[in-house]
Amino acid sequence: MPMAPLSVFLHSINIVLILGLLYIYVQNYMKIKSKYTIGLIVFAVFFLIHSIMGLYFDTAMVMYSSKYAENIGMVLEAIKAIGFALLLWISWE
Repeated sequence: MPMAPLSVFLHSINIVLILGLLYIYVQNYMKIKSKYTIGLIVFAVFFLIHSIMGLYFDTAMVMYSSKYAENIGMVLEAIKAIGFALLLWISWE
């Protein structure tokens, strides 16, 4: 059963969006040295780890998942991508 390219694409998009958020949060921390900003950095790092692990498991464990589980996973990744994109857009301003 081949891995869906859309799943890899969505995981990759989420990783890029999270890296963008990390860049913004680190830049903000350098300016204001706030505990809140440290919390945002930790939040982003955990989501980055989550997305990298999700990408790994989607590619390495594809033979163990069903088509239904793969489709649900892609929907969840798409929802996360929308959320991260909105968060990045708001943080950029």
